Amino acid sequence: MWSKGRFIAVDLGAENGRIVVAILEDRRIKLHEVYRFNTHSIMHENSLRWDISRIYEEVLTGLGEARSSFGSEFDGIGVDTWGVDYVLLDARGNILGYPYHYRDGRTDNIMEEAFKVVPKEALYKRTGVQFAQFNTIFQLLSERKRDPNHLAKAEKMLLMPDFMNYLLSGQIFSEYTIASTTGLTDPLKREWAWDLIEAFDLPNRLFSEIVEPANKLGTLLPSIARKTGLNDGIPVIATASHDTASAVVSVPAKSSGNWAFLSSGTWSLMGVEVREPVLTPLAMKYNFTNEGGVEGTTRLLKNMLGLWPLQECRRAWLDKSRSYSYAYLVQLAKKEGFAKSWIDMNDPRFLKPGDMPSKILRYLDESGQVVRNDVGFIVRTVLESLAFSCRNTKQEIEQLTGKKISVVHAVGGGVLNDLLMQLTADALECTIEAGPTEGTIVGNVGVQAMAVGKVSSVSEWRDIVLNSFQPNTYEPRDGDYFNQNEKAFQRIPSQRALLD
Repeated sequence: MWSKGRFIAVDLGAENGRIVVAILEDRRIKLHEVYRFNTHSIMHENSLRWDISRIYEEVLTGLGEARSSFGSEFDGIGVDTWGVDYVLLDARGNILGYPYHYRDGRTDNIMEEAFKVVPKEALYKRTGVQFAQFNTIFQLLSERKRDPNHLAKAEKMLLMPDFMNYLLSGQIFSEYTIASTTGLTDPLKREWAWDLIEAFDLPNRLFSEIVEPANKLGTLLPSIARKTGLNDGIPVIATASHDTASAVVSVPAKSSGNWAFLSSGTWSLMGVEVREPVLTPLAMKYNFTNEGGVEGTTRLLKNMLGLWPLQECRRAWLDKSRSYSYAYLVQLAKKEGFAKSWIDMNDPRFLKPGDMPSKILRYLDESGQVVRNDVGFIVRTVLESLAFSCRNTKQEIEQLTGKKISVVHAVGGGVLNDLLMQLTADALECTIEAGPTEGTIVGNVGVQAMAVGKVSSVSEWRDIVLNSFQPNTYEPRDGDYFNQNEKAFQRIPSQRALLD
């Protein structure tokens, strides 16, 4: 008989955090969101930081809400967050200042300095991680350059979910899926790349013991139990702590078959599960990353700017007293028809906050494309550009793996955007299976369930996901538009040239 399970998932994203109670019963999962809050960033000393203490207090409030709604007994608590960002602790375990936000500009131009120490080709062959200026390795080098005394005071560097696990359990570990986002791990040994750490003259003491996902770290501290009303015997579990790793666990796919995943949200991450990392020159040229997965797998994927430009456009329009829901923006984009103007989703100007509509229109003007200062046109431009980016990525995956992708499983909040899903199906010329929308939380819970023996494997969990959530299917309808305009899209100014 399949036993019932009760779990708490703490899901921290770059915009908001959620505390969700998951109930497993009759081979189905039911989710109950009990608390939601903004993950606050602040300006401090002319830099963008995370208000980590406030985020932690919000997590505790959410755990208290879980207790109020569902009682004090749970089978586990697991935390997932975005990648790369970290907290520095001193020898007493105290936080050393506000942690930096990955969108802070301190890492501008730092990659070229790093390549003087370890050449780009050697760095990729060693780590298999894509080159992005916000990777932890480049953040640490920027930290040392900006304030070497600050880094010298640090005893430990904990990535965001590892830090939350430390506060909840008192245990210091680094879970592998999140550690693999740093650019400082060995993808073959699934351990820190100590030779690189030494080459970049980073203190060994900063880096904690790595554990695989689905490990019990400890139990909830008595002090946290008193604050929240939860039982202090609840296991704190190292789930797939990188949110994308958890999202991939939620993909309701069979182990056989040529499928890819697309985690669609603020970022779009598209890739495949492989047994061994792909460390070839072609993978480096295409800027693919090899990040840790569950059950010893590697996620070979490309990290693309997702719906962030649209989110920032909406924020800018709100600032001008034009309140648009996402559903209304999608309707405007549908009425607009094909934009025939596109942006490079990897251009650094779109990474940072601030007046995104103007940035997009300026880019179109600079690149000699059609420009219209119209809301529907701008939204359509972003969505078509994202679909084109996914098209390129699918083609690159097929070259790297030698396998033709027949279906893409999309998870995350972006699957609620039916226009984006249809454009993506058209651009990729393959089936899109969209759902679950709460992919990260579903995967987080699945790994927790594996840790406590409620399910035996990722494969079994994916069957449960398929039994619990009905995906929406999108078949290609208008691939001709993307075929006819592919060369035009490839001609727009692109950051791809920077990687050649």
